[in-house]
Amino acid sequence: MNGRGAPRHPSAPCRVWICALAALALVGGCSPRSAEPVPPGYPDSYGAIVAAAEKEGGVVVWSSVDHDKAARLLADFRSMYPLVRLTYKELPAQELDRQFHAAADHHQQSADILWSSAMDLQIKLVNDGYSARYTSPEKPAVPDWANWKDEAWGITAEPIVMIYNRRLLPDAQAPRNHAQLTEMLEAKPARLDGRIASYDVTRSAVGYLYFTQDRQASPAVWQLIRAMGANHLRGFATAEEILRDVAAGHALVGYNIIGSYALEESLHHPDIGVILPSDYTLIMSRIVMIPKAAAHPNGARLFLDYLLSPRGQQQIKAMGMAPVRADVAPPAGLDTAGRPTLAIEVGPPLLAGQDRLTHDLLIKRWQRTLAGP
Repeated sequence: MNGRGAPRHPSAPCRVWICALAALALVGGCSPRSAEPVPPGYPDSYGAIVAAAEKEGGVVVWSSVDHDKAARLLADFRSMYPLVRLTYKELPAQELDRQFHAAADHHQQSADILWSSAMDLQIKLVNDGYSARYTSPEKPAVPDWANWKDEAWGITAEPIVMIYNRRLLPDAQAPRNHAQLTEMLEAKPARLDGRIASYDVTRSAVGYLYFTQDRQASPAVWQLIRAMGANHLRGFATAEEILRDVAAGHALVGYNIIGSYALEESLHHPDIGVILPSDYTLIMSRIVMIPKAAAHPNGARLFLDYLLSPRGQQQIKAMGMAPVRADVAPPAGLDTAGRPTLAIEVGPPLLAGQDRLTHDLLIKRWQRTLAGP
């Protein structure tokens, strides 16, 4: 996972995955079958979008989601629209944003869909005028917080969790909310000294994003940061490093991890315990947008609608991510029903973190608070 929360090693090269179903020479000389009928509940006019997408012949998706994780979803989309060739390019979130800007600056074709966990970078693209507006037929099922101007769409609703090493910290002693974690750290037991892991927000953009959201949720976050500093916080740039540190037992507790990553890690390392904080749980979303300069705008509309549809959201769930739709249940272990939640709004509030003066001031205060008196 990289500093934006994407499940990739920072040094791993991007991979391009292409399924050219429409171009295959099929056995027996048969032609590829046409798309499935217009989805239930969609207007009859939607058939024109499908026909236009087939005429365009493809759709190019750039995503920070690991291809292997998304493979079943991609195969399902291809089965629905076999005449729309799907090209999937996997990139770390920050590199995705960099390459998109580079292509735009040189008036080069890039992606028809940008799908990224870098919420703030996606919203900045929308704010800077790079996105196309499209009202999806699935809009009524999308929470208001997950849609900005019909240009940025949150397709997941993933809790941000705490993790702990169950072998070294018994379940009964693990903190269940932010206040309990603060109290535990303020007691300064020797076993926690140098054994609390989280992001170094000076090196991690996603860590900084979650820190700003914690700050909005509760002024007590500064007390927690002070307690982390008193216990010599182990600061990392990526969620992957935090998960690995806790799994190895170097840290007892890890703070502010995307729930889907934590849950997946717990399947490989049963010693990892996952906690959805009971006082408030932040909810993040992976944001999808269609660039104005998309070469295949109708193919992009099909892909976005698929991601937001019950069928696509079931595939999102199968990937271990919590769907944004309320009518598709989240994976076991990530259900926030009955818990106070704070969704990170897909919209202008995310731009505050992009303001350089605000960023620098918060970073300086974070450093002072962590250092203590």
